Amino acid sequence: MLTKKIFWCSILLLFSTIILSQERMNKLANQKSLYLKQHSTNPVDWMPWGSEALDLAKQENKLVLISVGYSSCHWCHVMEEETFSNSEVAEVMNSNFINIKVDREERPDVDELYMKSLMLMTGSGGWPMNIIALPDGSPIWGGTYLPKTNWMSVLVQIDELFKKRFNDVQDYANKLKKGLQQENMIQVKLESEDLFEKIRETSSSSFEFTDKTNGGLKTSQKFHLPSMLSFFLRAGYQFEEKRYHDHVSLTLKNIAYGGINDHVGGGLHRYTVDSIWHVPHFEKMLYDNAQMLSVFSKAYKLNNDLLYKDQIEKIFNFLERELTSNDKLIYSSISAITEINSRKVEGDFYVWNKNEIKNILKDNYEVFSEYFNVNELGYWEKDKYILKREKDNSYFTKKFKISNDKLEKILSKSLIDLNAMREQRVKPEIDKKVITSWNSLTVIGLNDAFEATGDKKYLKKALEIAKAIENNLIDDKLNIKRSLSISDEKIQFLEDYSYLISAYLGLYQSTFDYKWIEKAEALTNKSIEIFSDTESSFFKFSSDQSLLFTGNFIDLRDGVIPSANSIMSNNLFMLSHFTGNRDYLNKGELMIKSALNKIMSEPLDYMNWLNVALSYSKNFYEIVVTGKDAYKMSGEIKSKYLPNVLIAASNKDSKEYLLNNRYVKGENLIYVCVNNSCKFPVNKVNEALKILND
Repeated sequence: MLTKKIFWCSILLLFSTIILSQERMNKLANQKSLYLKQHSTNPVDWMPWGSEALDLAKQENKLVLISVGYSSCHWCHVMEEETFSNSEVAEVMNSNFINIKVDREERPDVDELYMKSLMLMTGSGGWPMNIIALPDGSPIWGGTYLPKTNWMSVLVQIDELFKKRFNDVQDYANKLKKGLQQENMIQVKLESEDLFEKIRETSSSSFEFTDKTNGGLKTSQKFHLPSMLSFFLRAGYQFEEKRYHDHVSLTLKNIAYGGINDHVGGGLHRYTVDSIWHVPHFEKMLYDNAQMLSVFSKAYKLNNDLLYKDQIEKIFNFLERELTSNDKLIYSSISAITEINSRKVEGDFYVWNKNEIKNILKDNYEVFSEYFNVNELGYWEKDKYILKREKDNSYFTKKFKISNDKLEKILSKSLIDLNAMREQRVKPEIDKKVITSWNSLTVIGLNDAFEATGDKKYLKKALEIAKAIENNLIDDKLNIKRSLSISDEKIQFLEDYSYLISAYLGLYQSTFDYKWIEKAEALTNKSIEIFSDTESSFFKFSSDQSLLFTGNFIDLRDGVIPSANSIMSNNLFMLSHFTGNRDYLNKGELMIKSALNKIMSEPLDYMNWLNVALSYSKNFYEIVVTGKDAYKMSGEIKSKYLPNVLIAASNKDSKEYLLNNRYVKGENLIYVCVNNSCKFPVNKVNEALKILND
C-alpha cells in the first residue's frame, strides 16, 4: 500500500513539475527564431514584436522594454543567463514593463531604428541592445549589456521618472524623435563641380583614419569592413594611388594570417577584440564570409596573390561544409559559445593548449608551432593559444631547410589532424535561420570568386542558392520573404530586394543568360512599387512601418553590410546600361546627388556610396563581346580587375539593347563603349584592354 502511495505521489509530482515548467514558458515559446526560443523559458514575460505587445503597453500605460539581439551574440547569452533568467529581475520587469524580445536579423527595421536612437542617446551601440520606450514605442533610455545590479537600478529609476516626471520624459522623447528625423533629412545638392574630383579628395581624407601598421581602421578592435576595402581597391585603380592598394594588401594579409581567420576549419570570425587581428569574438557570420569572398576575389584579380585564392577556397569549403542546408540555402551564423555541462564557454571550440597539439601532431609539432605561433605571440589565456601567422613561407623553408612543397604538406596534414580532433569536441550551435539578403550576398561573393578564378564550382553553388531562394522565399507576385522563420511574413525589406537584384546582375555577367537581366528588372520595378518614398529620392527601409514610432524610416549608412539604398543606386545604374532605360539612370543619379553632403562629410559611414558614386562620375565602360569565342574572351576580360566595366556577350545574333547589331557571323568582336557609343571593334582581348587604358 505504501509503495502504491509513493508511486502515485511520484506521478503527481512529475505532472506538477511539467505543468509548472509549461507555465513558465512565455510568449516566445512558439516562435521559430532560435534567438527568441533561447529566451522562451525566462521568467520574464517576453512577447514578440508586434501589435499585441504594443497595444497592451498603451492599454496598461506601461513603459515598453525592447531587448534586441541575435543567437550568435556572446553578450546576449551572458545577459540572458545572468539577468533575464533571474526571478528577482523578472518580477521588476513584469510588474512595470511590457517586455519585447526582438531577433535583429529577422526585424532589421526595429534593430536599425532603435540602434540609431541608441547612438543619439549614448554615442555608441552594440548587442544586446536594450531600449526603454514610452507606450507608443518612442525611446527614452538605451544601453547594451549591463550586469544584474546595474540593470535593476536602471529599471527602478526609469520607471520612477515615467510615473513622477512624465512631462520631462515626454519632452526628451520628442527631442530624440526630432534628432532622428534630422538624421534622415538630406538636402539635394546638384553642384556642377566634378564629382570624380570630389570623390578623389574624400578618399584621401578618409584614408587618414586607416591603420598603416596593422591594416583596417585605427581602432582598438578590428572588423573586416568589406565596403571600405572594396572602395580603396577601386579608388587605387581609378585614381592610380598605390598607397590604397598597399593598404588593402596589408589588411587582407593580416586577416588571412590572423586569429580572426579559423585556420583549422576555415571561415572568418566576426571581429577581434584587439588591434592586431589576433583574439576574435568567435561567432561566425554569413554576411562577413560572403562579403570577404568578394573582396578576396577582387584583390586576386588585381595581383594574382595565391594567398587570396587560398582564402577564397577556404571560405567556400567552410560554407559548403558547415552552413549549407539540405535545400541549398545558407544558414546565418555559428555561435561563439559552446555549452559544456551546462556551462557556456566562449571560444572553447577554436582554441588549443600546447600538450594537445603536441600529442596530435607529434613530429610535425615543431614546424607547426613556429608557423602558427603556439608561443607567447599566440597566447590567449588560461594556457590556451589562438593560431596566428606572422611570417611568410620563405622564412620557414630557410629555418627548417625544407622545400616549400614539404612545408605545405606538413601544414596541410597538421591542419587535417587538428580538425579531426576538433570535430570530437562539443560544437557551438548553428543558427539555421535563412535570410534572403545574406544568401544573396553569398551569391554575389561566389559569382565574384568564379570570375576571379574561373573555377566553375563557385558559379554552380551561386546558381544553386539563387534557385533555392526563388523556390523557397519568393512568390509568383515577387513578394520576397525576409527569412523562412520570420513570424510576420507580410512585411518586406528593401535589403532583400536590393541584394538579390545585385546578385542577378552579377549572374548575367557570368552566364550571359539574359533571363537574369529580366529578373533583375522585374524585381527593381517591384521595389519601386513597394518602397518608393514620396518625400525623398530614396527607398523606405520596409513595406510596413505602422508599428514604428517614426514614419517613413529610411536608412542610408553603410555598416557591416552596405546600405540597401546604396546597392539600389548601383542596381539602377547597371540596369540603365543593360536595358537603355534612362529613367533608372536618372533615379539612381538623384540618389547619389541627394546623399552627397552625407557621403562627403562622413565618408567612413558611406563607403559603398562612394564606390557607387564613382560609377556615376566618369570613365565607366561597357564591353560587348560577340562571336563564336565570345564567352571565352569574356572570361579572360572578367579575370582582370576592372571595377568600372560591365560586360555583355553573345555567341549569336541578339536584339538585346547592348548586343543589337553587334554580331557579325564568322568574326569575334570586342566593342569598348561608353553609354552604348562604341569605338571601332577589335578582335583580341589585349587590344580591348589597351583601349580602356588609353
